[in-house]
Order: sequence, then structure tokens, then C-alpha cells
Amino acid sequence: MYRIKIICVGKIKKKYWLEAIAHYAKMLTPMMRIDAYSVKDCPHAEGEERKRTESARILEKVGPRDTLVALHETGALMNSREFAAFARPLFENPQGECCFAIGGALGLSPELLARADSLLSLSPMTMPHELAQVVLYEQLFRAMTIMANRTYHY
Repeated sequence: MYRIKIICVGKIKKKYWLEAIAHYAKMLTPMMRIDAYSVKDCPHAEGEERKRTESARILEKVGPRDTLVALHETGALMNSREFAAFARPLFENPQGECCFAIGGALGLSPELLARADSLLSLSPMTMPHELAQVVLYEQLFRAMTIMANRTYHY
């Protein structure tokens, strides 16, 4: 069974986002363990200071041997089959876990982006971190079905 981390800035407050994430998390349970972390946002800090503080909190959850995938607007755009091919070796890494980082309202710091092993874009459009989490969970489920040669991804 694969084990990954999803680390996001800010707590999800709306029930419908939580329900959507729970739906995909439940479907993923037989295939992978997801350790989801929410780090405190810094709404009173500004600009680069806010990004640095929030990103530092994310990095505290990333182990030295973990593979860090930062979700960022400049990241690679992939279709679902490409994402499955990209994710498989990350999931199978015996040295550490695959960690997906989702930034807050202002994004991720240059320091976190420099530490990241890969940058991934879910869309060229900007979206709230809650929606990004839902899309990531759904695409993880889709990738797992592709890797298992199941038909969900059609």
C-alpha cells in the first residue's frame, strides 16, 4: 500500500469541500494511506513574509528523504495518464514519502519551491486551496485506477 502526505495551508471550513475530499479519501483507502496536514495560515502577515511563514510550516512536515511535489501555477500540466505515470515512481520510492504541498492565498515561497523535487499545476487557472485539494484527491484516485488498469478514468 502506498503512503503519501498532502500538506495544505489553512483549514477547510465549508462542509461541501470536506464531503468531497472525504468521498475520494474513502475510495483511496484500500489503495493508499494519505496523511493530510493543515498548517496554520498567516492572514495578518503580508506579501513575502506571509509566503515564507506558511511555506516554512509546510516544510516542517516534509522529511529529509521525502519527495516534495509543490502545486504551483508554473508547474507541469499533465493529463490523467501522464499524472499516473509521473506519480507511480514517487509512490514507490522506498526512501521516503511523496508529499504534495498546496499553498495559501499568496502561494508558496521561493524557498519551498527550491526544495521541491517537482512542480505540478492542476490548471492554469487560479483556484481556492479547498478546490485544489478536491481536484488532487480525485486525480490521485484516477491515477490509482489507471495504474490498476481499471475503467474509472475513461
